[in-house]
Amino acid sequence: MTIITNRNTVIVALCVLALVFLYLSFTQKPVESLGGEEELNRETLAEQAMAVPEAPEREQETIKEQPGGDEFFMEYRLERDRRRAQEIELLQSMINSGDEGSDIKQEVQYKLLAITNSIDQELTLEALIMARGYADAVAVVQPESVTVVVRSGDFTEEDAARIADLVTRTTGISLAKVTVFARE
Repeated sequence: MTIITNRNTVIVALCVLALVFLYLSFTQKPVESLGGEEELNRETLAEQAMAVPEAPEREQETIKEQPGGDEFFMEYRLERDRRRAQEIELLQSMINSGDEGSDIKQEVQYKLLAITNSIDQELTLEALIMARGYADAVAVVQPESVTVVVRSGDFTEEDAARIADLVTRTTGISLAKVTVFARE
């Protein structure tokens, strides 16, 4: 059994767990909200089932190859979290190894802090955008720019301007370096 004694490792592990918890809490609809927001009964479920035509096999294969709607947002978040976890693990191993000098370790710690800051900003932006009534959103915060993908059927330039303003106020990045677009 391995006992973790390094304080930084424990802190990063707790941060990753907290981020996973926040991600799950924002992406899953609570059970209480199902009854209050939408009256689900057998008639509406039957109408919804009847309204969706069955696609031929070729179209179903195309749909599986190109994720849309919820699938795109979920898959992107999972891939982003997986890549970040690998990067954090690599940086932690560099910090824990005794080979590098103190300057390199300090640079690695700054990189780790920047990743944590980006994760926090992305989660905050996604939560704020969804709080404004959009079905889903993915934010990609980079050192010099921010890109936001919003799931919306009737997305206007006014919506993009509101979201871009929210991004600039939250991250401090100039409006010229913010990109916002919609995906259905």
